[in-house]
Amino acid sequence: MYMNRIKYLDAIKFIAILSIICIHVAIIWPYSEIKGYNISGFSEFCRFGVPLFLMVSGALLLGREYDLRSFLEKRLTRIIIPFIFWAIIFAVFILILFFSLKNNYLNNYPLEWGWYFWMVLGAYLTIPIINEFIVNKGMRGAKYFIVLFIISSLFYQILIFFNISSFVDLRFFLGPINYIVLGFYLSNKKFSLSTNKIIILSLILFIITSLCKVGLNLVSWENAHLIINDNNLCLLLDVSIFEIIQSSSMFLIIKGLYSNDNGFLKNIKDSFLENSIIKKFILSVSKASYGMYLSHVFFITLANYYLANIPLTGTQNALLIVVVSIIIFLSSWILIVITSKIPLIKKVCGYH
Repeated sequence: MYMNRIKYLDAIKFIAILSIICIHVAIIWPYSEIKGYNISGFSEFCRFGVPLFLMVSGALLLGREYDLRSFLEKRLTRIIIPFIFWAIIFAVFILILFFSLKNNYLNNYPLEWGWYFWMVLGAYLTIPIINEFIVNKGMRGAKYFIVLFIISSLFYQILIFFNISSFVDLRFFLGPINYIVLGFYLSNKKFSLSTNKIIILSLILFIITSLCKVGLNLVSWENAHLIINDNNLCLLLDVSIFEIIQSSSMFLIIKGLYSNDNGFLKNIKDSFLENSIIKKFILSVSKASYGMYLSHVFFITLANYYLANIPLTGTQNALLIVVVSIIIFLSSWILIVITSKIPLIKKVCGYH
């Protein structure tokens, strides 16, 4: 079952899709507060899902020799066909919901649902070009990309924070391809520190950057996420320096847990991560993750309609977000697993 699979990358995809679902559930109650603090702002602790997916792609796809045509045929088919399949079903679902509820519910149609697909499509078209550079330059080439990624993020973050204009254009290094290169680099980097120290340090950085993102989000969403509106450019992907560190830290934490063969954290690996049931569950969710992303919008839509207007306190809403996130996570996983068993649908449902 695990032949030719990298376990920690499966675990990263598991965490990534869970975090994305949590974010989308939190959006259902955008104005709910606890002691004056907006609950949705605390979802910044989970806003690393998309960068993690991109980093997994980099770990799997960069630094390898492959034929351009076969690469594009295989990769584009795996993302385009499931997207079309679920887009058609979701359109029918919305129409049925619209007419059955006799309500103008189409106003709440999540128009940004497909942005991830278009972003990944563009990234996949670019990967063969970037891969040639990485194959020729190796880790030094990847480090060059990452340094410019970090410099660009810091540069524009400062400009936005202090409301400064600039003609310097480094925005090429503020896109999804840079997370892909970052994933390749972190998956192949040999650190001088022990695995336990890397995990602890990464955990500390994750907590610090998450708290910074929460604080900045409560003040200004732009400052937390680095949204550049100049020249009509709007990046839905979070490319702030805080997100770069947060997602990198989570990547290294999970990688470290799976490669830890000594120290007190080894018990987590042996007693939990290596449990046969847990391993099968993580593998199944990993294989279903793309389909789960495309299909969980059904459950988000229903939850939004039936739960959004229930009068609850901020604490009750916070607990509901946790419960609903788990339910939608499991429901979308079950949906993809079931559809993957149907002969005519299994190749188009996003389970691979």
